[in-house]
Amino acid sequence: MTTKNSKLKILVFGAGVLGSLYAARLQDAGQDVTAVARGKRYEDLKQHGIVLEYFDSGEETRTAVKVVEKMPEDEYYDFCLVPIQKTQLKDALPILAANKMIPTFLFMVNSAEGPAVMVDALGRERVVLGFANAGGERDGHLVRLMFAKGRAITMGELDGKTSDRLEQIASAFREADIPVEFSSNMDAWLRYHVALVGPLANAMYMAGACNYKLAQHPEIVRKGLRGMREAFRVLQAHGFPAEPPMIKTVFAIPEFILVPLARKLFGSKLLDIGGARHARSARAEMTKLNEELLDLARQAGIKTPYLDELHRYADPAVPPAVFG
Repeated sequence: MTTKNSKLKILVFGAGVLGSLYAARLQDAGQDVTAVARGKRYEDLKQHGIVLEYFDSGEETRTAVKVVEKMPEDEYYDFCLVPIQKTQLKDALPILAANKMIPTFLFMVNSAEGPAVMVDALGRERVVLGFANAGGERDGHLVRLMFAKGRAITMGELDGKTSDRLEQIASAFREADIPVEFSSNMDAWLRYHVALVGPLANAMYMAGACNYKLAQHPEIVRKGLRGMREAFRVLQAHGFPAEPPMIKTVFAIPEFILVPLARKLFGSKLLDIGGARHARSARAEMTKLNEELLDLARQAGIKTPYLDELHRYADPAVPPAVFG
């Protein structure tokens, strides 16, 4: 990787909401960015560039980036950012592996089953795990997003150490006004994130895939929170420490306090643009993540009645529990 504070050559594999945001911000900060996009998205980027609309301010930005339709196989990049859904990972890995010249792949992929498939495809030394700090939706060529400026990207090496390359990648994001935090156990961090958001997303599906409807039904919010606690117990049974450690506070807050707090959050516009819209477009991914959690529960011999019930509603063919 190039020396610190010098321009990095970055490949962004996937130009959805997150790929578009980070490609644009890194390019605007002076990095050398190329985005890989396909089909209509490729044509949109060629014609319009990356067009972002920030939900909180209404600001719209437009950034021209280099865009290619196929993974470059014989070109060096300092790192490749891979912000894709879990359901896309299996097909993406052989494509990524075709380039032997890229030393680092930063995966921003939800997962409750760990990085083994990435390591098998690319080699342990080339894999870095991360998690994004934004959400939103695509509307034609426009990307409408919720980007909390004070919220950090989290990333980490598989061995938990703070390496030089991690510092250099973080420096590139920070120069783009994107905060970065490091985790010493990014695998556990990602698993606990799935345990946190998976049951709550399913509760939203149970309420008609609408965060506002969910806020009106405390009994469904309660099921989501109990499913979340079941998922946490499953991870603890497998020996995964709570990561970040503050997530343990969820166990400490009594349900009679947590349910009203969760209802207030679900009734906000923040959860609409930053969560519900993504959840509606990612039901297949949520189904996959639910299955990963339930598989871990079976391995541990732990019964999960709330997770089992909630999982049914990730299937769009299952009618919601509430209407109107």
